[in-house]
Amino acid sequence: MKQFYVAVGALIEKEDQYLVLLRSPEKDVGANIWEFVTGRLEEEEDPAIGVLREVKEEVDLDVEVIMPIHTSFFYRGTKEYPMVFIVFWCRYLQGEVKLSWEHTEYKWVSLDEAINSEELGLFRKGFTIVKKLKEFLPKDFKL
Repeated sequence: MKQFYVAVGALIEKEDQYLVLLRSPEKDVGANIWEFVTGRLEEEEDPAIGVLREVKEEVDLDVEVIMPIHTSFFYRGTKEYPMVFIVFWCRYLQGEVKLSWEHTEYKWVSLDEAINSEELGLFRKGFTIVKKLKEFLPKDFKL
């Protein structure tokens, strides 16, 4: 059986704005693209815990998980790195953004800006899902 990896993403909401980050040119895959917080799980790590760790490591924020909103499969770089990707919708709790070496810029954008941003490419799907969910869920919803 071939080994695969699990990665998580954090779509972070703060006062109806969403955090997007520009990947460092030094990243081995996906350099200089806009994204939300992403990262691989550590061995035996629960995805909901791993996403909180990744947020802390990459942007030094405290967030809470609202709910997982999307899963997908892709190859990271080559076919040697098959990845399952789980995206979590997260709510900002506290802190100021402090970027790790993995990113060079950040900005807070509205849902519509994110959905219509060509720069976000495939990451736009997560924002589209959140927009749909917000039509039906109470503002303070959390699983």
